[in-house]
Amino acid sequence: MLNVNRRILISAPYESVRTYLSDLNEIAHYEPKVDSLQLSPAGEPAQASGRFFGIPWRGTFSFEFKPDGGYRGVMVTGPLKHMECKVMIRPVNGGTLLEREEGYALPLFLRPVTSLVRRWLDHTLELELDSIKERAEALNRRVQLQVLDI
Repeated sequence: MLNVNRRILISAPYESVRTYLSDLNEIAHYEPKVDSLQLSPAGEPAQASGRFFGIPWRGTFSFEFKPDGGYRGVMVTGPLKHMECKVMIRPVNGGTLLEREEGYALPLFLRPVTSLVRRWLDHTLELELDSIKERAEALNRRVQLQVLDI
C-alpha cells in the first residue's frame, strides 16, 4: 500500500472550510486526478473519471462525512484494488488545519516505478491542498463581503 499525506493551514474560519468541503462537486475542481464527478442521490456511489499517473481511469466512490467536517472516500469499483482518501479539519489559531491522507494499492505494472508514482502523488497532493486553501479562503471572503453589504 502506497500512502501519502499532507497538512496545510487555511487562513479561514473552520465553518468556511467545512462549508467548502461539504460540496463534493468541488472535488473535480481541486483534485488533479479527477476530471469529472457525478454524485448520485441517496448515498449511492459517485461516478468519477480522470487520470492517474497519466493513465485514464473510471470508477465509483462512496463518500462518508465525518463529524469533524471532513470526509472519507473509498473506491468501490475501478482500476485499483484499493484506494482511499481522508480529509480531516480542525480549528486552530489563525484559521483551520486541513490534513489529507491518501492510500493506494498499486497495480503490478506500476510497482517497479513506485518511487516515481510517490513523487507524482506528493506533487498532486500539494496542488490539491493549495487549491482547497485558495477556494476556501475565497468562499470566506465572499461571505464576509455579503455581511458588509447587509
